[in-house]
Amino acid sequence: MGKVKINLLHFNAVIGTLPEERIRRQQLIVDLEFDYDAQAAASSDDLNLSVDYSAVEKRVAQLVENSSFALLEALAGAIGREILSFPQVTRAQVTITKPAASAFGGMISFTDEYLRGEV
Repeated sequence: MGKVKINLLHFNAVIGTLPEERIRRQQLIVDLEFDYDAQAAASSDDLNLSVDYSAVEKRVAQLVENSSFALLEALAGAIGREILSFPQVTRAQVTITKPAASAFGGMISFTDEYLRGEV
């Protein structure tokens, strides 16, 4: 099983439950990890037998930038389902970090894992 990691994707999105969060876009940092059987791609060097990482990035970017979720959990679930829509992918892990969320200057992150057939 192969594992792909795409880290530190920066997006701006409407996210949060407070009134001011619903009117102003906020920075989010997204880390993705997903598994797929990479043996055919590794032995053939054929992109058609792989998962196109660029396509994953573009679809996640479009989803996040056009979203308007209240909860990081809901956005992470939508991203996980989007990654699992690639037929080769069997597991996806999504971490979303919201740098401006903490009242004390820290960053808040949410991570969850999604498995084919369970979402």
